[in-house]
Amino acid sequence: MNALNLIPLAFKKNLDRERMFLLLHGIIGLIVVIIAFNTIMLTTARFVLISHYNKLKNNTYLVNSGLINIQNDVVNINKKISDAEKIQSDFTKLSHLISDAQNLIPNGIIVDFMYIDMKESALRFSGVSNSRETLLQFKNNLETASFIKKLDSPLSNFLDKEDINFRFLADLQKNIYNK
Repeated sequence: MNALNLIPLAFKKNLDRERMFLLLHGIIGLIVVIIAFNTIMLTTARFVLISHYNKLKNNTYLVNSGLINIQNDVVNINKKISDAEKIQSDFTKLSHLISDAQNLIPNGIIVDFMYIDMKESALRFSGVSNSRETLLQFKNNLETASFIKKLDSPLSNFLDKEDINFRFLADLQKNIYNK
């Protein structure tokens, strides 16, 4: 095939430049359109991600607040259990001590006051005895009792012969009645 060149060379170069310009213009335009499309997509994705992040943050807060409530409940229950264990470890069954002390009281003795302090291991009695012999018997019973370590008895307890107001202070054996 034969080509006929009727276009002058300068004009031909101009046409080649114009074609090259249009090609570059089209390629650059396509790149700009692609960049604009990517920008729109990334901006939309950013808003979607921010929305999902906020939802996730709120859901996590709800889960964490529920977890915090559960943890607080567990801590409270553990505290109550440890308090109960402490109370049980310090528990002394006083009914046995009172029963044993009552068995030591002979007829003719009226105990008006009985004080028990397990922390100090102290026991105090006060009351009225109808005779000195009965009071001496009560004193001997207290001194020989297995749960009493030491007995203090003032001399004023034994000055009268009848209707004697007395008081005794006893030191208890440690941990004899602890469970």
